Amino acid sequence: MLPSKLIRTFTIGMTLVAPTAFAQSNAAGGEAVAKLQCPAGTKQFGNAKDGLFCRKIEAKDGVHVPHGSYASYHPNGKKSSEGQYVDGFRSGLWTFYDEAGQVTGRTEFEGGNYHGKRVQYFANGKPRIIEEFSKGKRNGVVQEFSEDGKLVRQARYQDDREVAAK
Repeated sequence: MLPSKLIRTFTIGMTLVAPTAFAQSNAAGGEAVAKLQCPAGTKQFGNAKDGLFCRKIEAKDGVHVPHGSYASYHPNGKKSSEGQYVDGFRSGLWTFYDEAGQVTGRTEFEGGNYHGKRVQYFANGKPRIIEEFSKGKRNGVVQEFSEDGKLVRQARYQDDREVAAK
């Protein structure tokens, strides 16, 4: 009985310690990864591959929820995404990057749902699509552009249904 208890304790200890250790280097070979600015009452967890995040120290119903900054990285060490969690849900502006570090998209969230503007970009940095959301549903104007920046299609949405287009 004692060996299994010892193994379980060791496993739990490694689960809690390992993410913090991995947060110091990335997959590209030991280059330092910036520490997150975690709000009071939270601590940084995770790793460069799966994402670094702040998590509340006090568990809610036995679960430690993400709260505060988040960042993930590509295998080459460049940032893949960054944003914020509020009480376990994506919130505010999130930015997404390709492996070269170029912005591929920006999305506003509230309560884990798209809420606000969502923009996806071409490799040349010009917008590919601009959408407006409210509580996870498309509401407002959706614009699609060609790679040279010309408006190709525009539609208006209400409650995730297209109501007008040109």
